[in-house]
Amino acid sequence: MSSARPPVALIAGSDPEWDSRLEGARCDVYHTRGYHQFAFGSGEGEPFLIVVGDAERGLAWPYLLRSLEGIEGLEGVDGTDVTSVYGYPGPIGWGCKPEDPFLSAAWRAILDVWSDQRVISAFTRFNPLLGNAALAGKFRLRGAASGLMDHVSAGTPTVSIDCSVSDGAVTVGYSRVLRQEIAAARRAGLASEHDTTWAHLEAFVGLYGSTMSRRGAEERYLLTADDVRRFRATVAPYAHLLVTRLGSTIAAAGVFTEYKGIVQAHLVGTNDELRELSPLKVHLDDARHWAHKRDDRVLHLGGGRGGEDDTLLAFKGRFSPRRHAFHTGKWIVQREMYRELARRRAAAVGRDEATPFFPAYRAPPFPQQPNPAGHSE
Repeated sequence: MSSARPPVALIAGSDPEWDSRLEGARCDVYHTRGYHQFAFGSGEGEPFLIVVGDAERGLAWPYLLRSLEGIEGLEGVDGTDVTSVYGYPGPIGWGCKPEDPFLSAAWRAILDVWSDQRVISAFTRFNPLLGNAALAGKFRLRGAASGLMDHVSAGTPTVSIDCSVSDGAVTVGYSRVLRQEIAAARRAGLASEHDTTWAHLEAFVGLYGSTMSRRGAEERYLLTADDVRRFRATVAPYAHLLVTRLGSTIAAAGVFTEYKGIVQAHLVGTNDELRELSPLKVHLDDARHWAHKRDDRVLHLGGGRGGEDDTLLAFKGRFSPRRHAFHTGKWIVQREMYRELARRRAAAVGRDEATPFFPAYRAPPFPQQPNPAGHSE
């Protein structure tokens, strides 16, 4: 077997080549250029896609590159770190299995790129449906480079509904009480539609904001109408708005993504005045039916708030027995620099150096609230 270095391409978020390089790979909307461009427009970092290998065998890693500029306590530091977009991205491979030595060579090539980009640490969320965390077994170094810390950890599972089977077959997976509640809500008049023109965008923003406020969400999780318009534009044609009504009153509204047969329940808001009818149950059931009619394979509901095993996860679990392992990956690429920055950050904000937050040099002065939308930090 040849030890030659595999070809490497670094593609910027502004380059249309991004999506064409992923055409033959199993991936999700979270890997697309448009989704990363939305994150860039939100100030979350500069998008890049590293592609190692060729059309027959390769590895692609989409990520956001963040400067350390502006972090209290880290003034004058010339460094960056790698993070992932909100959702379930992670590296994806094709033509190779988790034990393939090619992945070790690809990982070394990625580290070389990150070295040029002055990366101190890296974080990613993996995609539970794709199982791409299995690739990470090769993402480590030994010997002279043993200063690298790598850690892939499992969180609570996520839930999905099989959309490939008929309505009657899939609802067998619903809990008995859930089926009764959905039937009662439909008798009361709840019904959903695909809002192809996004005419109810403003109503969605209002419902989503109210829902996040009820959950005690931080301001960073709230969206404006302009945010949603920008999401629709950058993620098009993969973003969709579904609306559930009771007569002329909107009871629930959700933004869903649809990409290569995978539908993700991205953002959903409900009308608290109609909580007795629990419109979210009808909304998700109708989203499942909508996905089935469009020949999609799966509707992914996600997990609990902040990746926790909580009431939200229990609610989603009433729709399906299917569970998917969720993983995150953390790597300290420059260990000594990482330790020094963590020390400086702790001193600047007056907190203990020991923190579960990653990277530690970005730890907030006070513990963060869990992400109420259900994705892990």
